Amino acid sequence: MSLDGELPVGVRESPELDGYAARRREFRTDPYRPDYHFVPPGGILHDPNGAVYWDGRYHLFYQFWPPDVSEDRTWEEAMHWGHAVSEDLVHWTDLPVALSPDDGPEAGCFSGQALAEDDRVIVMYFGTEVGNCVAAADAPYLTDFERSEENPVIPIDEDAPYEVFDPCLWREGDTYHSLSGWKRDGRTAEFLFDSGNLTDWDYRGTMVKGGFHTDPDEDGAVPNFFELDGKHVLLFFSHSRGPQYYVGDYYGGTDFDIRSHGRLNFGPVDNGNLHAPSILHADDGRRIAFFNVVEGRHDWQKRPGEGWAGVVSLPRALSLDGDSLRAEPVAELTALRTNHRHIDGHAVPANGEWVVPDIGGASVELRATIAVGDAEEVGLSVLRSPDGNEETTVSYWDGSGSLGIDLGDSSENPDARGRPPEIGPFSLGEDEPLELRVFVDKSIVEVFANGRQTLTTRVYPSRSDSIGVALSAERGAARLESMDVWDMQSIWP
Repeated sequence: MSLDGELPVGVRESPELDGYAARRREFRTDPYRPDYHFVPPGGILHDPNGAVYWDGRYHLFYQFWPPDVSEDRTWEEAMHWGHAVSEDLVHWTDLPVALSPDDGPEAGCFSGQALAEDDRVIVMYFGTEVGNCVAAADAPYLTDFERSEENPVIPIDEDAPYEVFDPCLWREGDTYHSLSGWKRDGRTAEFLFDSGNLTDWDYRGTMVKGGFHTDPDEDGAVPNFFELDGKHVLLFFSHSRGPQYYVGDYYGGTDFDIRSHGRLNFGPVDNGNLHAPSILHADDGRRIAFFNVVEGRHDWQKRPGEGWAGVVSLPRALSLDGDSLRAEPVAELTALRTNHRHIDGHAVPANGEWVVPDIGGASVELRATIAVGDAEEVGLSVLRSPDGNEETTVSYWDGSGSLGIDLGDSSENPDARGRPPEIGPFSLGEDEPLELRVFVDKSIVEVFANGRQTLTTRVYPSRSDSIGVALSAERGAARLESMDVWDMQSIWP
């Protein structure tokens, strides 16, 4: 998507954007740069921030170590807010850096969220070393953020009964509310503040204090608090266990009656896993989640001036099934499909494998319906080399009620870090088939199963012929009922 003709001249002719475009052209031949997932235009991408719909467009901000920022800076000093815009949630155009620590009191611009009002967009973020800050913009492309002169509006106070860290922001009537997400006394905590003017904030108490669902010393960073299907969801990120959520009933103030808790990451943290969230409130009522997916390569943070690092997940439309959070890739992604192939039923013998002929790819969407039969384990392998030495396998274990992504053979590249499988809880009903929707994009795999479970990981196949697909069954036979595969068009010029 090109917006060059619509962008203000000062933005369109920015040397910053020229540099981004040149770097994106350099990445075309990188075997690990995804074709249809958002990646940064060089440098390092981390948490998505402040995803927002404004003036007919979708905006994605993100933690960004720009490629021209000195590698001598610390992580806390290097973080900016990168910025991209889309008209369809699929194709993205780079915009200049939205927030730079060089322009404010903070050492670095850490995570936060956005609130769209009728005449402006407000962002609230954690400024390292000082506290939570606000800024606002009203230009058509949100290229004019101005910070409050009172920043930090919620300063760090080591003597206070709360912790100041990643905030989210919402409004009820004339009152703004903000959660500051971290931990207290070794327990996950979300601290509530109120304000009538975005400058003067009053502490109201702890809205959430974990300890039953969360592990000792887990934090509640990057909070997103929003209404969904008549209930409220608190989606947050734990630095020790990854993204997770609470679903409950909200009665105002600190009165959040939690009904359920769930996790969205089931493997290690900071090793090729789903990471921090940002929720976009779309104009059609959808709540759309973006997550970053961190690298699973050695030393990926060491040279931000070279290459790129970090991927944003596909945008996911959220819903509730009872008190459980569900996610599906947004329908707009089907616009990228091309070269459709279809396979009808095929038996998968017990303790055997069937290599699907002429159907793979490195950037594809697969939809498979599998009758598990009497098999105790069924597997769908992608990014498979002809000899099977490299492959990434999505497995369902019928007896243990689990779905997983096995990365044990996913790469022969010594730069890829080893890690255990990503395994989450998942069970099929009696005679219910396994319905898999798998998005493969060079170095990322996202799995959606029966509308009830999602798994995500990074992979780094080393061979150019690792593009095949295979099915397997263990301790019993299974059957492929149908499979559809599409190549996915690149979103990059």
